[in-house]
Parts: sequence; C-alpha cells; structure tokens
Amino acid sequence: MPRSVLNNTVIPLLRQLTKKLGPQQAKNELRWMADHVRKAIPTKLTAEHATSARLWRDQPAPSAEETEAASKRFSSVQWAWLRQAVHDRVETNKPLQYILGTQPFGNASLLTRAPVLIPRWETEEWVLKLSDMIRAENTGLLNILDACTGSGCVALGLACALPRESVHITGVDVSHDACDLAIENLLRNKKAKQAVEFQRLDLNEQGVASELKSRGMWDMVVANPPYVTPNEYAELDPDVKDWEDVRALVPGDPMDVDQSGLSFVVRLAQLARELGLADGESTNLPRLVVEI
Repeated sequence: MPRSVLNNTVIPLLRQLTKKLGPQQAKNELRWMADHVRKAIPTKLTAEHATSARLWRDQPAPSAEETEAASKRFSSVQWAWLRQAVHDRVETNKPLQYILGTQPFGNASLLTRAPVLIPRWETEEWVLKLSDMIRAENTGLLNILDACTGSGCVALGLACALPRESVHITGVDVSHDACDLAIENLLRNKKAKQAVEFQRLDLNEQGVASELKSRGMWDMVVANPPYVTPNEYAELDPDVKDWEDVRALVPGDPMDVDQSGLSFVVRLAQLARELGLADGESTNLPRLVVEI
C-alpha cells in the first residue's frame, strides 16, 4: 500500500493506541474519537465546495452515491485532528475526556477541561440513585449544598434528573478553574439554570458555616471530595496524576504521608452538623451524601 494511502487510514493510529491501551480499549477510544471528529468538524461545507467546483468546471454534479461515500471519508482537517488526538493520548497521556472536550453525565451534558476533575461513572451512578430517592420522597423544595463541585457534575446531574422547582443546589469549590467550568456547564444545561448556582468557596475557612447558614436552611450536603491517600496518589496512572488537579484527589498536603485520605470527609461531616442537618425534621432522605 502506498505510504500516502497508509497514512490516511486508521491502522497506524490504532497501532499506536493499542501499545498504550490494549486492543479492545484502543478500538473503543479510536471509535469515540472518530465519532467526535465527524460531529465537531463536519464535512458538509467541503462537499458543497466540491460540488461548486465541479459545476464551475462544467462537470456534472456528484451523484447521491458519490456524496454519501464522500461523507463517510474524513477530510484532511479531520485526519489532522485525529492524528493529533492520538498523539496526545499516547505521548502525553492526555485523558480521552479532555481530548473530546465533552462528556454526558446522566441527563446533563458537560464540558471537560484540564485540570478540573473528570466526572467518573461511579459518581454518575450514585447521583442518579439519589435523584430517584428524592423524586420518590417528594418533600417539596430541597436546599442542597454540593461541596467540591468541580465540573458541576453532581449539581447538574441532580437538577437535570429532577422535576423543576424540586431542588435548589449551590455548588462550591476552592478552585477558580473548577468554578469557571461549572458555570460554563450550567449555561449548557438550560433545565438546571434556575435550580443551580456556583461560586468559589473554601470550606476549610473559619466562619464558612455561619456564612452558609445566613443564606437559609440547608436540607442536604452532597460531595465527591478528595479522598486519595498520598501513597495511592503516588501509584496513580499519569493519565490522572499529570492532568487532574491534585486538590481534587488528595486532601491537604499530598506530601504528608501520615494522611488517611479521610480528613476532608471528616470536615464535611462537621460542616453538616454545623449547618444543623443532624437536627432537622425526620426524613427518609440522607442528610450527608459523600463518595469515598
């Protein structure tokens, strides 16, 4: 096969990915990349230009079969994107979610961008279960604090899964990058627009409970907090360690080998008590929901 033809096939790209990921994962990720590039960089404009050029040269317009076949081929721009994406995945360990730039999370559509923590399927799973519990309880409007909001996935996942006016969720994070991305994601998910707000807030600061209580009564605290131990962090893949904010993974100082990884979970339990959640009315809903 001529080199120029070989370079414009997926075979070299698949080989590169296979060395890093193994055959099955490589096939899956390359398929996701290909699906993404077809949607993100459409070939319709290129096809229209090609038709105009043929008519200008007094040649017959392409048939329906030719047009369909052309739509299944990648343009030179799409090939360039694919090659760069595979290079980034293999050579720099860039996570697929950062390469694609978007990710579904329940009924929400999220932007993903380094160094903000990538939403995990385990988080999506418990968020959907919690939304089912809230819907079944039908308690009226719930005021929920989403600590360590990151991309906003928990807040937006809940708001998009629940009826309008059933929750009001305030997502907070210490990271400016996280808060900026969460706000962008809120704008993408119109159903959640009236139910969710995001702001930067350090939950370790003194007086933060009083500040939160001044805004009214709270019914629930939810969080996917940092809970990785320093020893576990040292063993993480470079896909995680080189790209995602260490503050979203390890509580406190990641170099402190004495940490259990649970210090921020303990802080959230303390905050929930300070917000009066332990003294609230009897309900079947949990007052503190934390991923560990």
